[in-house]
Amino acid sequence: MRELEGSFPNKDTVYEYFVDPKSKNWLNFEERLPKGWRIPANAPFYKIMVPTVDTVRYQFLVNALVSNQIPVLLVGPVGTGKTSIAQSVLQSLDANKWTLLTVNMSAQTTSNNVQNIIESRVEKRTKGVYVPAGGKHLLTFMDDLNMPAKDTFGSQPPLELLRLWIDYGFWYDRQNQSIKYVKDMLIMAAMGPPGGGRTAISGRLQSRFNLINMTFPS
Repeated sequence: MRELEGSFPNKDTVYEYFVDPKSKNWLNFEERLPKGWRIPANAPFYKIMVPTVDTVRYQFLVNALVSNQIPVLLVGPVGTGKTSIAQSVLQSLDANKWTLLTVNMSAQTTSNNVQNIIESRVEKRTKGVYVPAGGKHLLTFMDDLNMPAKDTFGSQPPLELLRLWIDYGFWYDRQNQSIKYVKDMLIMAAMGPPGGGRTAISGRLQSRFNLINMTFPS
C-alpha cells in the first residue's frame, strides 16, 4: 500500500492541492477542471457559471462537508459567488435523498419566521420528533445569515434559535413550550462581512460552522 507524501509540492500554497484517494497523491485543483468546457446551449445568462480553479475548489470543499453532514458557512464580500456556489452544490445533490429549502434572511427576520418556515417542511414522526417528508434529508440554505437585527441585549434571536438547534437538536413549541426535535436537517449559510446592515454574528454561533472564506478570484 502506497503512503501519501507528508508534504505537498512547494511551488504553491496548500490551498492549491487536494488529496486524491485513488492515486494516494496530492493533485492540483486544475486537474478537476472539466476539459473542453462549453457554455450550455440555451442557458440563461445569469445561470452560466464558468468553472475556474476557485469555483471547483469551493464546490469540492462544500460538497465534502455537506455529504458528511457538517454545517458550512461561506463568508466573503459581495460578488465572490457565495450564493452561486451554494446553489450549484444544492442542485448537484441527489433529489431522491435530499430536499432543499432556501431562506433569505433580512433585518426583519424573526426567530418565529425561521421556525415556521422550517417546520412547514417537516412532519411529525413520533411525539416531539419531526423529520423531512419522504424519508429524505433537508438541506436548509440561509442566505445573508448576518442580516437579522440585534435586539436590546445585542443578540440575534433567529441565529440563537439556529445555535440551539445545532447544539441540542431541538427547539420549543411556541404554544405549549414542549420540546420539538428536528432530525435529518443540515444547515448551510452564507454571509458578507459586517457593514451596510450586516452585523458581526456571535463567536459562539460562528464556532458551530466549518467556515470557508471566499476571496475575489485572481
